[in-house]
Amino acid sequence: MANILTNRLGAAKAGKGCDKSEGGDGCVVKRGNEYVILNNKKGGIWREGFNSEGEAEKALAAYHANS
Repeated sequence: MANILTNRLGAAKAGKGCDKSEGGDGCVVKRGNEYVILNNKKGGIWREGFNSEGEAEKALAAYHANS
């Protein structure tokens, strides 16, 4: 499943540069039956196990609000 994510994003470090404000497609993606948040700086998965895209977006927004 991780290979599909990597191939879809077209990079060995899936997620790197995914931020919409930087021209990416967004860092929240569906993987199987769950949503994950990709790591915009280092690539890979930052957080996983969300039941909905909205839940993942809220977690990401909370992180940015506290940064």
